[in-house]
Amino acid sequence: MSQQLDRGLLYGDGFFTTVLVLSGQLANWSAHWQRLQLSAQRLKFPALSETEILSRVAAELTDVDEDYAVVKILVSRGQGGIGYQPLPKSKPVIYVQKLAFPNWIKNAQAWPLFPVKMTLSEIRCAQQPLLAGLKHCNRLENVMAREALIGSTYDDALMLGQQDDVISATQANLVLVKANQLITPELGHSGVMGTCLSRLPSALKKAQWQWQIRPVTLDDVYQAEELFCCNAVRGVMPVTQFQQQSYRTNKTHQIAQAWQEWQSQNLTSV
Repeated sequence: MSQQLDRGLLYGDGFFTTVLVLSGQLANWSAHWQRLQLSAQRLKFPALSETEILSRVAAELTDVDEDYAVVKILVSRGQGGIGYQPLPKSKPVIYVQKLAFPNWIKNAQAWPLFPVKMTLSEIRCAQQPLLAGLKHCNRLENVMAREALIGSTYDDALMLGQQDDVISATQANLVLVKANQLITPELGHSGVMGTCLSRLPSALKKAQWQWQIRPVTLDDVYQAEELFCCNAVRGVMPVTQFQQQSYRTNKTHQIAQAWQEWQSQNLTSV
């Protein structure tokens, strides 16, 4: 018997977000919900129900007895349509999966302090303004970039765009520290707007940092005082080395601690 396959599996026709769970509560949920809503709007999915999604998440977390966990929420356009062309009125399918907190992080309070050594990836980010910023299900460039790191001494790799512009790490956003400025790449053509990155200005508003969102070059990276990566699960991660260049981490440690404090004050119960 033939069976229709999910469009998310067939074509990457969907989007997702990965949420950190702290003591049974969702960290930075407002940013994740905003991501899901924006993705649905831009990809022309039907409107999502926050109540339904949180109910599904709560059901998945009923047996969680760890202090830390991760929940992945994936929304697919579902089944049907003619080839690439979707149905006029699709019925999205929501997948919720609980994942164990990364077991290689032995001390949960120290995750932001784990140093990251980065190299330059040979894999380039594709350029598509209609998809830029979204965490859609077509992530093969990131998969290939991560695969290339297997067996290396590096933790992550910096990915460039088609015009030699800096986009991000393979699974995190990148921020450059220079004096009192925090500089992050403009993501109008490539890359993903991370939930941690989107809320960092709020978390750091007392510290008088000046944010710049602009095109970033490799020269900018080499001239930065410090670098850090950030994502929803690990938070702020100091980069101690890029290629052969080393970086200080003093300011980044302060930023990481401020993020942890802000995150602990912005938890959502389910």
